[in-house]
Amino acid sequence: MYELTGSPVLVGALTSIRGLSVLLAGPIGGVLTDRMDRRKAVMRIQLTIGLLALVFAMLVASNLVRVWHLFAFSLLSGGCQAMVNPMRRSMLVNSVPREEIMNAVALDSTMFHAVRSVGPALAGLLIALTGPAVNFFLQAACALGVATLVFPVRVPQADVTASRSSSMLTNFRDGLRYAAREPTILALLIFALAPTMFIMPFTNGIMPVFAVEVLSAGPQELGLLLGAMGLGAFVGVVVLATAGNVSHKGRILLTAATATGVATIAFSFTRDLPISLLVLVGVGASQQLYVTTTNATLQTVTDDAYRGRVMSLYMLDHGLVLVGGLLAGVLAQVYGAAWAILIGGTIATTLVVVMGVRLRALRQSP
Repeated sequence: MYELTGSPVLVGALTSIRGLSVLLAGPIGGVLTDRMDRRKAVMRIQLTIGLLALVFAMLVASNLVRVWHLFAFSLLSGGCQAMVNPMRRSMLVNSVPREEIMNAVALDSTMFHAVRSVGPALAGLLIALTGPAVNFFLQAACALGVATLVFPVRVPQADVTASRSSSMLTNFRDGLRYAAREPTILALLIFALAPTMFIMPFTNGIMPVFAVEVLSAGPQELGLLLGAMGLGAFVGVVVLATAGNVSHKGRILLTAATATGVATIAFSFTRDLPISLLVLVGVGASQQLYVTTTNATLQTVTDDAYRGRVMSLYMLDHGLVLVGGLLAGVLAQVYGAAWAILIGGTIATTLVVVMGVRLRALRQSP
């Protein structure tokens, strides 16, 4: 998008469109998770993701891609990801004993971020050598590969008869009532708002703008910047996976979220690539400690019959990337990328401290 238009606002808007897809498709995915055979649903959605990536790759390779194609691809593929994520996470938790949920979620994140720490750097190199189309062809192949891997998996899940006896809208309302009457679940969902809205869109979303404006960097350096965050996230989840089922998760959440905000503020002041990479490792590590602990705690305290709907509500917090991405893009357009990231980090840190004081159920999370 930045190469096609040179507009930080449109770069932020492209990030935001994925947030819109979460808001639209997330609740549907949560309800389907508690109504369907999760394995079959995951396979179908992964095949759809692969087909979308293949079509988009062909558009890019033939130089026919336009700005509206970018928005359409982000909206549709983001919607598919929003639907499949609660299904995949529910399958993971159903595969292990309750006392091992934290370790399982951390190991899952470890594998994801092991790839994420290498993937962006590889993507930047591929863009520099061959252009962006190859990345999307690889994305299509990986999506189809996931569908193949899931095919032989058999995972137990709660009886879905009760959910199927009601409409999808009724199922969604039941999920809302369940989350609202559980203090710990409600506190976790509320607390997820600040970092999701003011950290992720400001670091990930306008990173291409920061790389060009502040560091005078190209695709390879951008890949390194994103890879540094992935490396930090990998370190964070390895720590959690090693620790296992830790206690006082609420305190870990508060500490990690505050550290993420402070590290983001520090990143906004960096002007040298090696220092930027080092700080981004800290951003990624603290952010992933927060995200993984939130995920694992929600999974632990949620009944399996409502697990998909609760996780989709958690992902609705991620839908605020829609607002955060637009805000980040506008701020970057008006004040520059560095000032935009500084403002986002400052707001996030302030909100985390305020909510940490006000949400008692969060501080007392087991």
